[in-house]
Amino acid sequence: MSQPDVLFVVLDSVRRDRVSAYGHDRETTPNLDRFAEEATLFEHAYTPAPWTLPSHSSMFTGLSPSEHGITNGFSDQSLRLPDSIETLTERLSADGYRTAGFSNNPWVGTLSGIDRGFDEYVEWDLEIGVDGDADISTTRDRLYSAAHNLLAQGARQPVFLLKRRLFTSNLVDRASRWMRATAEDESPTFTFLNLMEAHSPYFPPRDAFEALDLSPPGPIEPRLLNTKLLAYVLGRADLPPERRERVLEFYDASLRYQDRKLDQLLSTLKETGRYDDSLVILVADHGKNLGEHDRDGTPPHSTRPVNTKVPLIVKRPGQDAPKRVSQPAELTGIFDLATEPELSPTATLCGNEAALVEDYVPHTGRTSEPTTRWRVLADGTHQYVRADDGREYLFGPDGNQVSEDRETLQNRFATAMESRVARLSEWGDEEKADSEGLSRGTESQLEDLGYLE
Repeated sequence: MSQPDVLFVVLDSVRRDRVSAYGHDRETTPNLDRFAEEATLFEHAYTPAPWTLPSHSSMFTGLSPSEHGITNGFSDQSLRLPDSIETLTERLSADGYRTAGFSNNPWVGTLSGIDRGFDEYVEWDLEIGVDGDADISTTRDRLYSAAHNLLAQGARQPVFLLKRRLFTSNLVDRASRWMRATAEDESPTFTFLNLMEAHSPYFPPRDAFEALDLSPPGPIEPRLLNTKLLAYVLGRADLPPERRERVLEFYDASLRYQDRKLDQLLSTLKETGRYDDSLVILVADHGKNLGEHDRDGTPPHSTRPVNTKVPLIVKRPGQDAPKRVSQPAELTGIFDLATEPELSPTATLCGNEAALVEDYVPHTGRTSEPTTRWRVLADGTHQYVRADDGREYLFGPDGNQVSEDRETLQNRFATAMESRVARLSEWGDEEKADSEGLSRGTESQLEDLGYLE
């Protein structure tokens, strides 16, 4: 198979159960649903880690978090991938690809080293991190880049209402220009985007609520709701049922708006004439707990399926018919999927009988609290959760702890996990990369996203 173009889109924080292609009763993702009608939908896909930084690091390296060492922000000595670990983009660039990345998340870019290997890269605050020769940046884009520190510091509600839509729309427009600019190239292209409409805070436009027959908010409600939601995310307040239901409506409306932008990307790729022969990967990096589980409970809410189980839909070059895969899939396989297009998605993503998830708690925040590593082994039906100190739990398909035949099943999963972990190559301290200090703009954004107090 010749080298196909690759479009890799991470829909940050998109919950599997809120995607209509996976059965949600609201039509939150009509364009993604239509895409699934000519692609392969993985029914049981699992993230390598239940939050952005280690999950992206794993997708871009093919390694588990304990192998690449990017596990939890600020309690690590380094937040950046070591130069000795090759990224997906570096491999594709060496194979002759032209590469461009557009990130809506501060973790995904120069902060983590994921920008390595890109010919063009736009950071979360619209800074042009890598400026290539494709001439995709307008005069306004360059003004945004020059003023990126001011834009970054504007990450304060209600200014964030404007900022989120501005950034999502701008990044999608730039990616569309990139596709058009390279449409006549002989070289294959790799286009990556991270879109964050499903990550709190939520400010979806009025027409997204109307499209779902939901009551649009007034001028004050978004700010009040997001302020209370941030308090919940930081563990300072509960999320009562009536507020949780409204948060989920905001969440669904955000998905609907983001789906419109996804359609713009796919439509542009079709306009260039390169869609049919492209490899298209649409995936979430993790889910999101919005009141289902106690944020202070044990095991951590981040190890539960609402966080670990994600939507994953892949279109192979030439594919035009739907396929569903029931075997457990692991996002670490995306590296091989993109670099070895002759292999099938099932072969690269479903190589193990159960998927491994690693979660280092706490994730972020400047704290002296010791880090606890939890591991999850999931086969699509059961989810086995174990901490390094020996605490273990087994959950069934209903999300409750298993009682019937529990000891036998738990022993089987424990043995399988030990075998799987024994095959991992632990990251060594000597490989740590130099960390860069956080700018005030980045800190401001991370605070609004709930990563910093």
